[in-house]
Amino acid sequence: MRPRSTASPTRAREHLAILAGALAAGACGALFDQITATISPEYFLDGKGLAASSLPFRLAVAWTGFRGGLPLGALVTGVGLVRAARSDRFSWRAWLARIMTALAAALALCPAVMAALDPFGVREASLGAWPRGAATRYLVCFGLHAGAYLGVLVGVLLDGRAALSRSPHPRAGASVDPSMDG
Repeated sequence: MRPRSTASPTRAREHLAILAGALAAGACGALFDQITATISPEYFLDGKGLAASSLPFRLAVAWTGFRGGLPLGALVTGVGLVRAARSDRFSWRAWLARIMTALAAALALCPAVMAALDPFGVREASLGAWPRGAATRYLVCFGLHAGAYLGVLVGVLLDGRAALSRSPHPRAGASVDPSMDG
């Protein structure tokens, strides 16, 4: 007698959705890193250690960004699937828009804070090693990357808190959580 599969067609579609979300975010991460590598090659060469990479610089940058985006895409898609399963009123468009809003706010705030405060003493540490202005560009790039992770995480946590709670909201009927509105 052959054992029965425990995976349902719905479960397989959910797994594929998480994979697709991870791959899409990986592609966004690769593109994001191409842009930020233009701002500060030093961030990648020295900060990420890509100076030691055997890959061409832009390819190494893209690979780094792709790998960095994978878990964020899986997280956003996974929590979105949980939210969708718990409410008939869930909207992917609204879910992603709210995460993008948090992401945009973090991308605006974090680089400015990082460049203004220089919390790790990058400017002083880079004196004589980098050309003038490179430390500020490094800090901006660092802030953009921190902001990307922070924005997505804050968006998921703030908007996904209902999905992450222990007691699921029933699918039928009205939701008591206004963030479930699409």
